[in-house]
Amino acid sequence: MNSSVIAVLRRVDIFAGLNDLELSQIAQLCKVAKAKKGQIIFREDSDGDDLYVVHDGAVEIQVQTRGSDGQHRLSTINTAYEGQAFGEIAMLGGGSRSATAVASMNPTTLLVINGPELSTLCDTNTAIGYRIMRNFINDMIYKLRSASLLLRGHIKWQDNQLSQID
Repeated sequence: MNSSVIAVLRRVDIFAGLNDLELSQIAQLCKVAKAKKGQIIFREDSDGDDLYVVHDGAVEIQVQTRGSDGQHRLSTINTAYEGQAFGEIAMLGGGSRSATAVASMNPTTLLVINGPELSTLCDTNTAIGYRIMRNFINDMIYKLRSASLLLRGHIKWQDNQLSQID
């Protein structure tokens, strides 16, 4: 397997603590995809169970928001760079995508890992599965805390009810 793929996987938080032999097993699941700047990788509310890792380039993670003018627009909530993963929420929890992913550099190279194939690897190699699931949990806790802080910054209590800060 390409050593550059293993080098990128080594930087991914959800694969932290895995040795090169274990990372090579994950690398075997990777498919390479290229995206041009502005290309949509997946849309919010679409089905999908793939996990994506940025090999090179960058990907903006965007959600539908509504401004004070009532207009809906995409707002960037995060940017994933080399060695960062995205798409894990739909992969782990099933259901639809919670955000839209858009390539923000030209070109952007992605490693695409099929969710069911990764789950099978985790089931058959419990050492890999345990470490990945523990890392997923840590990542989700971090994102939940960050989202909670962001939400708190945009709401206020008014007459014992929540309201949006203007």
